Amino acid sequence: MCTLSATGAAPLPKSVALLFAGLAAVWFGASTQGADSAPGKAGRLVVLAGAASQPATKEVARLFTAETGIAVDCTFGGSGTVLNQIRIEHFGDLYLPGSDDYMDKAEKEGLVDPASRQIICWLLPVICVPKGNPKQIKGLNDLTRPGVRVTIGDPKSVCLGSIAKAALEKAGIYEQVQKQIVTYSADCQQIASLIRLDEVDAAIGYDVFQRQSPDLMDVVEFAGAASVNIPVSVVSFSKQKELAQRFVDFIAGPKGREVFARNGYTVDKP
Repeated sequence: MCTLSATGAAPLPKSVALLFAGLAAVWFGASTQGADSAPGKAGRLVVLAGAASQPATKEVARLFTAETGIAVDCTFGGSGTVLNQIRIEHFGDLYLPGSDDYMDKAEKEGLVDPASRQIICWLLPVICVPKGNPKQIKGLNDLTRPGVRVTIGDPKSVCLGSIAKAALEKAGIYEQVQKQIVTYSADCQQIASLIRLDEVDAAIGYDVFQRQSPDLMDVVEFAGAASVNIPVSVVSFSKQKELAQRFVDFIAGPKGREVFARNGYTVDKP
């Protein structure tokens, strides 16, 4: 409880001080009770996830809570951004990036438990375009054409950004495409949204985006694209590793796979 510094301010009357103390005790008790009031009082997990899995992960979290009474709070963003939160704050119970390379980084730094790692689904990088493909994009080289508005994820913090940059560099056209990039997206869902809203003409995204918005989006496959997987692991700093492992087993198990499949993700290895 804070006290006033002795800088000339008059001390609080004893009766008022006691009243404040009583109110603080009531507030603290209520807030503590609220934190423990999840169904079954079984605990609360924090999932830090790449935005590529957002629709399905949110649904699985609700299903897991309904079945176990364990509340799940999900934070979504660029896979590198949420990994940095784990790295700096030593925070979270589960890490669920949008591609396996970010999980590899987390393992090398000791930020997750390698023994807990499981694969949830697979994704294929593709060129996403608005429905009907108005600019007639046929491949990566078409992204260099003047007037084609392009977005990719931020290569420094978004899995799809690093994938896009690597593909464009391999094709020898990254610098040319950079001139066409109108924005670097902060996460995978922003990439998908820009295509759905017809704000850009092309984006390097995932095939699942089209399955989730078939009336708004088409995709064009490009040579050399390799499937990536979405994994999940227990964060090394978690203070409730057994509960976290239960969520890993659930989201990577039959019920979790069913939710991901229904949301357009590929749950069987290509």
